[in-house]
Amino acid sequence: MGRSAFVEPLSLAMVENGLAGDMEQFLYKTWRENNGIIARETPLSRLSPYLLMTAAHAETGDVPQVTFAGHKSTFRRFFPEALENREVRSPISYLPEEYRRGVADAYPVAFAGEPWFDFQRTGRRLGDGVPDMTLQRLLLKFTTAGGHERVFCLIKLLATHQRSGRSDRTRRLRSYQRISGWRPGSRAKALPS
Repeated sequence: MGRSAFVEPLSLAMVENGLAGDMEQFLYKTWRENNGIIARETPLSRLSPYLLMTAAHAETGDVPQVTFAGHKSTFRRFFPEALENREVRSPISYLPEEYRRGVADAYPVAFAGEPWFDFQRTGRRLGDGVPDMTLQRLLLKFTTAGGHERVFCLIKLLATHQRSGRSDRTRRLRSYQRISGWRPGSRAKALPS
């Protein structure tokens, strides 16, 4: 993914212990307690504004198709036009191919039903007009009672960086900031089916 871009898998213990954030801990705990099964009425609806949901399959070396992007999701924030014309152009086509290849390895793990948690630096891979960012990503596959599978993707922006072409991976966690205003008891609209 280039000199300043990387994807680094992290321990799920960070999620379990709340070090990754309240939303990540809540999503993971709900997934684990329900064995990846999601009911229509679920406490996960509180997370819907922040979630990106995808199909549970993709071409080798690519990311899956986006089926839902919450209005506060990182994807919608940096690629708002991607969901406006989805009948004409696939939302993932707005992500540069080099970036998609660089983050695609996590999806087969999630498709197989295993949780995935990583830390990534985008560098210049998201293209002009999009900042170099440090992101945290949690992927979990859920199955509805009707058998529909979706990968829930919770991406949190940790920091933006000047485009210097260098990455200091030893200082990456200092820029971590929790998203305020979300608690497991907050109210939000139900997740789409």
